[in-house]
Amino acid sequence: MRNLFSASIWLFIPLLMSAMASAEGIAGLEQPILILQLHLQHIFIGSSLILSLMCFAWAKALRSYSMAILALFFTIKSLGILVAGGISLLALFTHSIHLLNAEGVLLSNLSNMLFFIFTVKLFTLKKREKNSYQLLLRLAIIMMFTVPLSFVFSHSYTWLLTQIPISMSLLALLYVSKTIKVDDEALSKIFSLIIIVQLSFNTIAYLLYYLSFSTQAINCLDMLSFWVMAIMVTYLMGHRYYCHLRDEKLAQQQATASAQASNLAQQELSALQDESQEQLESRVQERTLELNIALQELEAVNQELKEKNTLDELSGLYNRRYYDQKILAEFRRSRRNLTPLSLILVDIDHFKNVNDSFGHLVGDKCIVEVASMIKSLLRRSSDVGCRYGGEEFCLILPETDEKGALALAEEICQSIRQKNIYNNEKIIRLTVSCGVTTYQQEKDVTPEIIFECVDKALYKAKQAGRDQVQVMPIKMLKS
Repeated sequence: MRNLFSASIWLFIPLLMSAMASAEGIAGLEQPILILQLHLQHIFIGSSLILSLMCFAWAKALRSYSMAILALFFTIKSLGILVAGGISLLALFTHSIHLLNAEGVLLSNLSNMLFFIFTVKLFTLKKREKNSYQLLLRLAIIMMFTVPLSFVFSHSYTWLLTQIPISMSLLALLYVSKTIKVDDEALSKIFSLIIIVQLSFNTIAYLLYYLSFSTQAINCLDMLSFWVMAIMVTYLMGHRYYCHLRDEKLAQQQATASAQASNLAQQELSALQDESQEQLESRVQERTLELNIALQELEAVNQELKEKNTLDELSGLYNRRYYDQKILAEFRRSRRNLTPLSLILVDIDHFKNVNDSFGHLVGDKCIVEVASMIKSLLRRSSDVGCRYGGEEFCLILPETDEKGALALAEEICQSIRQKNIYNNEKIIRLTVSCGVTTYQQEKDVTPEIIFECVDKALYKAKQAGRDQVQVMPIKMLKS
């Protein structure tokens, strides 16, 4: 309280000195309206000071940023009204007409911008309505350009330089209040009413100005407008604080009711557990058994799905996707364990003629027969047969050298050559060409290079007349 009182005295002394100086200047005029205005200004100074201090105290007590902005707004707004009425703090330090003109315009614009900030915080425009926030921001920037204009225009136009931005600000705020969507409609309505009342006072001020009423009369209207706005804005903040307390109380009641319901539920659950512990354990066992069965079924479904994703439906061998994963894994294992890795690429000779002569169904039957033969010849579990695409098959042989891969490829060629495929009592004889390559820790080799090498070996077998095996060492490809 002592600090608050001291601040009041230090704020009040300059205003009192300025008021006394103004009183001495007009004492010789002996005009009753000027004396009345002077008394009203003295009352306005004291009441405005009390209002600002109350708002600052309120802001500190509630830790409200909006109330602090509002207190600054009331302070700057009241100083601007006093400057318009002839009481200027700046007059104690300078007699420059341009600076005195700029003082009133600057204070008016600052008060407008402070009320913009108050509005942004009140309705959280920065999050809810970015368009309205951008509108107020641009308008604040435009208003700052009116301050340099006060140095250009004469003193008679200073009043317009303060009133026109006020009118623009009020219209913008009215637009914002009508477009913003808030949970508390009463808050929006009260704010709109405040702006409409201020616009009414602003319109009356324009009429008085153009009807050549005295500056003192217009200044008295400004004081009245200020106090009407102060009362309404204070009511607005009181309404907001009341709603805040109401919401907190309601939330507390709901939390209490929820806690009571939770306690009651816990008590009922505890009683139920005490009464039927054995039944509960039996149900848990049943649910556990059901869950285990469900997990087993899910695992089987996942395994089936995995097989569908990795198996070729027609041939029963692994598909191209599985080949890409397997060759990379086996390549890394071969390089890590320093063991050979062989590939055999098998292609059915003249398969297009089979499709053209007997149809695609017979062609599919041939693919199935060749795949079955390949599968039967892969005797090790680590060997993998894949249908690479169309009539091509690729065999991955881990820990197999070139000699072993060549022997298997020749066995595949011989077995397919001796295989008879029947179609409506017609015998179809097939042959295959094979390419073989073996990775033996050569440098700068990738799975792609290994496949390129075995593909060239297959091409070499095709060029040499088909129905045979050709070997392509990796070092020959690199050279």
